[in-house]
Amino acid sequence: MKIIITENQYKLIKENISLKEKLLGLIKKVGFESVTKIVGSLDKTFEIFDIKEPMDFLNLFNDLESVQSEEDENWTLYRYKKGHNTMVYDRHYETVYINSDEIWSVLEDKFGLKFSEKQKIIEIWLGEVYNLRGVRIYANGTEVIGKIE
Repeated sequence: MKIIITENQYKLIKENISLKEKLLGLIKKVGFESVTKIVGSLDKTFEIFDIKEPMDFLNLFNDLESVQSEEDENWTLYRYKKGHNTMVYDRHYETVYINSDEIWSVLEDKFGLKFSEKQKIIEIWLGEVYNLRGVRIYANGTEVIGKIE
């Protein structure tokens, strides 16, 4: 089956891809929360990135840089920008600290996920993308998820 699009449709598609790429770059520079403010709303941001499921959202963070902390030898920092950690993995305590504003609260606010649903989706994502299993997860300084096996 062939789909034929007009030149104007092609230009719109190309512009949308370019906008999406630019916004992805901005997420890496200033963070997801700041990009949402620039775009105008969480709904508009999700529309631009075609985010329909919680895992679609989490996948925006699949390429975080992994850096050894200079402050603590047990910490691995996951971030796009120095000083703005999206996650911190503490090997000594087998704990992952998640930036609540960037991840946890968005899953709650946008998808209305219950505690156990957020727990499961983050568990799957951390295991598949960052090979982090058997860890505790904290957000905003409070334990939000039990030990992941």
